[in-house]
Amino acid sequence: MYLAIKEILQNKLRYSLILTTIFLIAFMVFFMTSLALGLVRNNRAAIDNWQATGVVLSDYANDNLTASFIPEKDYKDKVSGDAVPLSYMFAVTNLVDSSDKLNVSIFSQEWDSFISPTLIEGRYPENDQEVVVDQSFENYSIKLGDAIQLNGSETSFKIVGLTRENKFFTEPVVFTSLTTYWDLQGITKGNRSISALVLQNDVEVTGDGLKQISIQKMISKIPGYTPQVNVFSGMILAMIVITGLIVGIFIYIITIQKLGLYGIMRAQGIQIKSIVWSLFCQIFLLSGLGIGLALLAIWAVILVLPATFFFYPSWLAYFMLSLVICLMALLGGAISLPRLLKVDPITAIAE
Repeated sequence: MYLAIKEILQNKLRYSLILTTIFLIAFMVFFMTSLALGLVRNNRAAIDNWQATGVVLSDYANDNLTASFIPEKDYKDKVSGDAVPLSYMFAVTNLVDSSDKLNVSIFSQEWDSFISPTLIEGRYPENDQEVVVDQSFENYSIKLGDAIQLNGSETSFKIVGLTRENKFFTEPVVFTSLTTYWDLQGITKGNRSISALVLQNDVEVTGDGLKQISIQKMISKIPGYTPQVNVFSGMILAMIVITGLIVGIFIYIITIQKLGLYGIMRAQGIQIKSIVWSLFCQIFLLSGLGIGLALLAIWAVILVLPATFFFYPSWLAYFMLSLVICLMALLGGAISLPRLLKVDPITAIAE
């Protein structure tokens, strides 16, 4: 360790290049991971909050909640405390007497069902002209007690409750009664339909035109969700691999430049394992310092990013990624081992 620190201090410029590279790549890995997590959470948070064990959609919907349509005759006799109706629609909302519009997702359910949102402020609706909304509405100057319109409806809806982290399809969720959903859709009493039956306690529901699937499978069918996850995962993986390659190239070049020094060290009786240990200590120190600086930079970014930005910091994810980056850097350093192990004191000094 002493040799490693002394070598770094004596060649500050050379090792600062490696440090800067690790810092930049680690920062980008952490930043892209937070973007990916933020996007993923904003696509599925409202569904995760159900803590459901399954969902029943129309068979023709291709496991896609947004395309599911279940007529009343097909679901009415299957509703229970463990199989509750849910309706979904995409909508636009605005404050009454305001032209500023906001895209939202509407989830409609019975207020006494297990999928009703947990409130952080306010109360549950007592009539069909009251709604609960996600707390992120406050980022758009829409708050508890305000009256909003949905899809330009003549009826106004009063916000009486706030919930936290309820987004679907990246949009904040407005929770309404099923009656409100049917009114917005213009559905008459004899043609009422829902989007899904949400299940808990591992109950099973079967019927003509119905298909029961897992929550995870339904989430994977959210339009654009899987491609987004794959793209971000590929980018993060590529940057981690690049870390190992860059560190490996830097260390290999430095090793070649120091073969004469290593030859002298071997001639002085210093064992090869001490030299190898020093090399890997250098890589570990540089990786740790670079990752530490990257985490500080991420912390600074969190302080300045707007609340509406798709960014979700996960220190557990950062910790796991830090271990992977360190491992890749150490593996990259192993590229120099064959040349280092073959160092001959006489030949190296002569060169």
